Amino acid sequence: MIKPSRTGPSGPVSRDEVREALASLYDNAALGMSSLASRFSEVAQVAEPEQRGMRLRSLLLNAVEVLRPLRRYPFGSLESRAYDVLSLRYIEDMTARQVGSELSLSERQVHRDLWMAESRLASLLSTRLASAKTEGEGHRPADVFQDELEAFRSQPVVVDLNRAAASAVELVRPLANRTGTPIVWAAQPEEPVTVLADEAVLRQILAQVLSLAVQASGAEPVRLVVATGDGFPSVVVSFVPSTAPVAADQLSDVSLIARAQGAAVALERDPHTGEIRVSLALRSGTPRTVLVVEDNPGAVELYRRYLVPARWQVHAVPDPRLALDMAARVRPDVILLDIMLPHLDGWSVLRALSSDPVTAAIPVVVCSIVQDPPLSQALGARAHLVKPVSRGALVAALTDCLDGREPGE
Repeated sequence: MIKPSRTGPSGPVSRDEVREALASLYDNAALGMSSLASRFSEVAQVAEPEQRGMRLRSLLLNAVEVLRPLRRYPFGSLESRAYDVLSLRYIEDMTARQVGSELSLSERQVHRDLWMAESRLASLLSTRLASAKTEGEGHRPADVFQDELEAFRSQPVVVDLNRAAASAVELVRPLANRTGTPIVWAAQPEEPVTVLADEAVLRQILAQVLSLAVQASGAEPVRLVVATGDGFPSVVVSFVPSTAPVAADQLSDVSLIARAQGAAVALERDPHTGEIRVSLALRSGTPRTVLVVEDNPGAVELYRRYLVPARWQVHAVPDPRLALDMAARVRPDVILLDIMLPHLDGWSVLRALSSDPVTAAIPVVVCSIVQDPPLSQALGARAHLVKPVSRGALVAALTDCLDGREPGE
């Protein structure tokens, strides 16, 4: 494990460190061994270089997004130049010459703009590093946990809530047996209660809440109820603490995980009986699916970060030659298609999708550095987005393609 205080340099983050890391953005092992990886404790504490690289890439992508102007400016304008050159050069993995061609700049000007953008990114990371140090030794910086949540590739699906609750109860059972705490729960006999969630994450949330209840209640029973009041599915864990009072901040991490899943955790205390009720309100429905035809893993990761919190399930295919078969098998609600692809260009993929009776009805959104909306429309695309694309523009374009259809329709 890298020890930041020993292997990492002290002082502000340098532009050279940022440039070294960005140059290895998609090489997890090299990124994990970079100098920048030793600077941040939440990255350095990860033992495996590849996992460390993934953590650092998430941090870098977040930092690049901060440089995006709050107001909408034209692509390549002075106001958005820092964000644009970093996105094209490192996220889209273009050469400086290609970046210049896209932005109508000389190669020399691109290098000057990159120097300035890398310096701004270094300054931003230095501020973050200084803020983390002021948290004090042994305290987790406030945004570290959020970074890990954003790096996690959650895939919401339809989950049987009773089954998830039963699985969580079994996970906590050994702890309950050790403390002599009864867990009172029985599955509802009615039809399955389905929710939209990542099943593994939902099980983790329920297990954490149950563990907290078991540890606080001593030998008093812990009760778990699956409810569907007002049409909204929820899980309620109730118990009477026999030890120190349970504070809401003990559920802070659970609440963060829940919010990342589109759920909410609430804690209530009965002033008369002292009973505590921890409620987990979940979302119902079916996830929308999008098939991303994109060979750039960084772009796919960015799309996941944009779309999963907006209730989209992301499938990806890096080889455009497999796009037609994948689309026919997955039957996504929308297809997100790049144009500059290896082996087969995106225009040909778009024409094949539009011509095949099985996939012709699936709306396609082109998202590429290639700026030719008329050709996209002529070949059957519903919309054309120009990279780098914002979260809002991407979600809006995909949502506009749904036309009120039900998922899978």
